[in-house]
Parts: sequence; structure tokens; C-alpha cells
Amino acid sequence: MGGKVLELYSEKLLRRGEARGKAQGEARGKIEILKSLVTKGIISISVAAKELGVSDEAFKKMAAL
Repeated sequence: MGGKVLELYSEKLLRRGEARGKAQGEARGKIEILKSLVTKGIISISVAAKELGVSDEAFKKMAAL
């Protein structure tokens, strides 16, 4: 029997939620790493902001600097 496996709607929502949570966690981790590098004086706020593709002021707000 070569039937198609049906996916439950709840499973689909769960998979979407997991993917969204993973993406948000990765973004938050990147901000924290860049914040740490700025705090240690390894990179400037401008470099960190450019890495994220945001303005210096936006990075300061995101990283709570």
C-alpha cells in the first residue's frame, strides 16, 4: 500500500512553533554574542549593528546598552 501519510494540523502547528522558536533563539544568541564583544571592547557598536543590519541606536536598544 503506497498511501500518502497525513499530517495532523496540531503536528503542523507544533512544527511551525518549534521552527519559529529556534529562529528567535538563534537571533537572541547572536545579539548576546555581539553585545559581549562590544562590552569587551573587541568590536564597536557600529560593527555589531552592521552585522545585524540595523542602526547603531537600534542595536543599543536590542542589546540594552
